[in-house]
Amino acid sequence: MRNYIIINLLLLFLSGFSLFGGENNVLQAQPYTLRGRVLGGDTREPLPNASITVGNLNISSVTNQDGYFTLRIPASARNSRLIIRYLGYENMTIPIITLIDKPNNHIMLIPSSIQLGALEVVSGDGSELMREALRRIPHNYSTEPNMMVAFYRESIKKNVNYISLVEAVLDVYKSSYRSYENDQAKIYIGRKATDISPRDTVLLKFQGGISTALMLDVAKNPEIVFGERGDEYIFNIERIININNKPHYVINFLPQEGIKEILFRGKVYLDAESLAIARMEFNMNVEDRKDASNIFIRRKPVKMKVDIEEARYVADFIENNGKWFFNYSSTKVKFRVRWTNRFFGLFATNYTIGSEMAITDRYQESVNKFPRNERIRSTDVIAEKVEHFQDPEFWGEYNVIEPDIEISNAIKRLSNKLLRRTQ
Repeated sequence: MRNYIIINLLLLFLSGFSLFGGENNVLQAQPYTLRGRVLGGDTREPLPNASITVGNLNISSVTNQDGYFTLRIPASARNSRLIIRYLGYENMTIPIITLIDKPNNHIMLIPSSIQLGALEVVSGDGSELMREALRRIPHNYSTEPNMMVAFYRESIKKNVNYISLVEAVLDVYKSSYRSYENDQAKIYIGRKATDISPRDTVLLKFQGGISTALMLDVAKNPEIVFGERGDEYIFNIERIININNKPHYVINFLPQEGIKEILFRGKVYLDAESLAIARMEFNMNVEDRKDASNIFIRRKPVKMKVDIEEARYVADFIENNGKWFFNYSSTKVKFRVRWTNRFFGLFATNYTIGSEMAITDRYQESVNKFPRNERIRSTDVIAEKVEHFQDPEFWGEYNVIEPDIEISNAIKRLSNKLLRRTQ
């Protein structure tokens, strides 16, 4: 059985909120704006969340739900190539010069066929594969620290209405995957919007959102889900799929029978050649668990009852020159609040707390840790921290937070500002 201290480490960082009563960027002056729509060549349907990357730069974005993308790049990248990737399709490389000043580019991706070769095992027990993947983490991921620029968003929704929205541009010190050092983040610029009625009887504070987003790098912190070896889980190879023109194992996992702790279930996508973790989608098993609220709620009134209905997480990675890097994470927690002293406790209010972090640039020059007083802590409430980092001129025309716009679209509209900055 896993040492329970490891579980407590997870609970500390996933206590995502408190609940209680009562300079210039480095782009040239005239960057290019690339636009297009990515479709499946077999279905003619849009491909949402397709990865869009500039080949020789760490500039990237993703398509929206309708397959559209907008990407601003420096003039110096005119002769570079755009790489488009989507699960189950062959990568497509397009000269950037052919996309300039053409707003209606329709890009058709070709479905990929997987040449299995020696990969004959496509179902069955995946325990040994997963354990080997965990053993290979120091080899598959960066051995050197690097710096990242990230776009971060968090929100609190009451029923169907947003009551808090926060967006921030972050600088991130990403420690080596062979190191036990924690990653560090600091806010470069931020903003927020709130709509809390004076009649609201519940005040929510989302605590530690940025720290949680970084902790979701499951390659850096595999113990928060799997413990030391994953012995508490059943792993099953579901199939092999193609991601970025390479075969990947899809491995389902769920807790062994008889385990009483609240653990996880989900899918891991392993690069078939290197066994690197390319993506992980998982849920905490909070459904129908009355004790699940203790994981997330730091403080609440005695007569308030909280039922956690869903806790969902995603971590995504990208490969570059044989090494894998953290690229994206998201958190979504749904819960119901009711008061036992009101209307017999029959009426409840639904809340959803979510966060996303997307890496928009990565570099290995001037890699330095941040002064202690500038670092984001796991106890920080980001909605309160950004009050000290607001600058309306930074956001330009993008001066209104649109709650339902996907993070990919937000990145597109700010893509010329989400890169490393001159010192």
